[in-house]
Amino acid sequence: MKTKTNSQTVSVGVIGTGGMGTRHALNLHRAVGGARVAAVYDLDQDRARQVAGMCGQALVFEDPERLIDDSHVDAVVIASPDDTHAGLTLACLRAGKPVLSEKPLATTVEDAVRVLDAEVALGQRLVSVGYMRRFDPQHMAVKRAVADGALGRPLLFKGVHRNAAVPYGITGETILINSAGHDFDSTRWLLGEEVQEMFVRGLRSRADLHPDTRDLLLIEMALTNDSLAVIEVYVNADYGYEVSAEVVCQRGSAITTLADTALVRSEAQRAHPVPKDWLARFQNAYVLEVLEWVESIQEGRPFCGANTWDGYMTMLITGSSIESFRSGTVKSFEVPCKPALYP
Repeated sequence: MKTKTNSQTVSVGVIGTGGMGTRHALNLHRAVGGARVAAVYDLDQDRARQVAGMCGQALVFEDPERLIDDSHVDAVVIASPDDTHAGLTLACLRAGKPVLSEKPLATTVEDAVRVLDAEVALGQRLVSVGYMRRFDPQHMAVKRAVADGALGRPLLFKGVHRNAAVPYGITGETILINSAGHDFDSTRWLLGEEVQEMFVRGLRSRADLHPDTRDLLLIEMALTNDSLAVIEVYVNADYGYEVSAEVVCQRGSAITTLADTALVRSEAQRAHPVPKDWLARFQNAYVLEVLEWVESIQEGRPFCGANTWDGYMTMLITGSSIESFRSGTVKSFEVPCKPALYP
């Protein structure tokens, strides 16, 4: 059932119709009454046409920048490969159109700076970044519990991020860029502090994996205000996809619980099923994210989720984490001055 809205409908163009882009397109089409999918692009044009048909016969473009510049497109979702995000986001800024870019905002610090500088020069916050855990009901409950103040000052973030399996030969650097970014953002968001120092160690979980594989990472971080974080990212956990986040405070702690699922009784066991991928686990978060994004456009206000500054800071953390992983040493960096455009 679509959410009702009295505001003008936002015509959205979706760039990238793989698993994530298709999920965004269908959520916009089926669950957000204030939006319509007006255009899609994918390098695989057959797949783009298939998704366009599922969304009410949206226009199919052969060039993503033409989609961005088209007068029938009010706003853009970017869900194409990671290394295209920065360039396409810059194109949206040049066109003056709001954009929801899937994470990461960029794959290098230099490209993240280019996006940040372009938006600051424009003087208007048009870029939103898809760190959807900020809209996950379980993560939001932890955020509220910490913000309430009854638990005292937050001291430690403990994150667990497990995937069932990833392609053969995955490297630690790839995990840090593509997976751990969510955990870096959760750390900053839930603690309300900035990362200053980090140490990353990895191991290969199975002898039959590629010799260069490091599929289990342990990340330790020190943040401002004397707070700490420790994150486990294990991408070959086999049993399914699972994420948890705990904030330890002076007088207690708050931790995410399992999403509402059935308790299954079978073969002398009682168990909660664990999803195999993130799309199922965070479906509610994805819907709430695009709903907030569309409403922010209709109301002419900034998106309440992650912004360009958050994407830039995550890339800084990622870059330092890669350096630590490669060198086996602790890495630190100065927290840059935040532009006045960002809260």
